Amino acid sequence: MRAVLLFLGVAAFGCTSSQHGSDNSSTVGGKLKFEEQSYNFGSLKHGDVVGHRFKFYNEGEAPATIHTVDKACGCTDVIYPKKPISANDTAFVEIVFDTKGWYGRQVKRVVLTANDSVKVHELLIWAEIEE
Repeated sequence: MRAVLLFLGVAAFGCTSSQHGSDNSSTVGGKLKFEEQSYNFGSLKHGDVVGHRFKFYNEGEAPATIHTVDKACGCTDVIYPKKPISANDTAFVEIVFDTKGWYGRQVKRVVLTANDSVKVHELLIWAEIEE
């Protein structure tokens, strides 16, 4: 009987402590917000090198930093701020695409990992490459 009461006491304590932990989920931090997450270059000639700047801002209340950039292709280059973006500041991520060696419809994806509340941001570019 004592074992049952001990178990119920531990279970009740565990429930109340997890409720207190949920209050901490409202911690305020950085939050990067992109004005757009994709861009269509339209028709391009084979060999063109083009770029597009994705504007974003930190709508959070603390600085946010982009830690890693994962690009799926060597045909893309990514220029991004290496320093923290302060709260309410604006910055840009530029994706440069070299069409040499590519034909037809192309979609390229870049994934940014940041220390903000969103954590992972995906940007897409696409184009129709003609000869």
